[in-house]
Amino acid sequence: MQDGRATGLVPTSIAPGGRVGPLAARNKLLRCIPKTELTVLQSIGTHVELKPRQVLHHWRLPMEYVYFLGSGLVSVSAKVEAGRFVEAWLVGSEGMIGAPCVLAPEDPMPPHRRVVQVGGAALRIPTPAFLAALDDLGTLRGVILSYINLVLFQTSQAGACNSLHSVKQRLARWLLVAANAMDSGELPITHAVLAQLLGIRRASVSECLEAFEQAGIIRNTRAAITLVDRAQLEHSACSCSGLIQREYDRQIGRRLRA
Repeated sequence: MQDGRATGLVPTSIAPGGRVGPLAARNKLLRCIPKTELTVLQSIGTHVELKPRQVLHHWRLPMEYVYFLGSGLVSVSAKVEAGRFVEAWLVGSEGMIGAPCVLAPEDPMPPHRRVVQVGGAALRIPTPAFLAALDDLGTLRGVILSYINLVLFQTSQAGACNSLHSVKQRLARWLLVAANAMDSGELPITHAVLAQLLGIRRASVSECLEAFEQAGIIRNTRAAITLVDRAQLEHSACSCSGLIQREYDRQIGRRLRA
């Protein structure tokens, strides 16, 4: 990142008139809004490729853009000590990056760091243009506030989970939440990254994943984890992943079904 700006973002071609085609259809928040509002967002946004390990927002630096993911996975991490961050929540095609801009647009130094963990694509919108347009996009504002409600629930539930449940249960919960966020059972992520995100030892991650693989729950390779038996993974997890999914259905899923 240079001068507070996100680095490594590669603009890709978009259709005439600013249309981003299938990306908008993949992001669940954008699927909840009317075409008139979607057209406004597309006119001020750019379709960008997101690459693994790209930093979208640095801790305590201005958020110049908001992102609606069509694919990929981004971790939002809290700073726990100098140079060390632990994941607070995940964002995939079910959500957006940039919630603090909606809650406190006057804050020039929002917390948390946002890093791409799984590459994908997103609709990137300059924050000033997004906030200016949001005043006239009533449905989108309601959808985003519901999503923020969900994020607050997810982070509080994860905090309780990290305090009370075993590493094995927490890892199972993370895999389920990540699979839901990506709409995929294929998670291209390494043991080292998982350990860093969860704030636990890499050996503990490897031990749990080996147990899951021996039970036929996942298929584990050096750089990817594939969910094979989701029902058994849910059984291995604590109740937190189910609570998070039910809250998502209550806040966002009902809008998709409307």
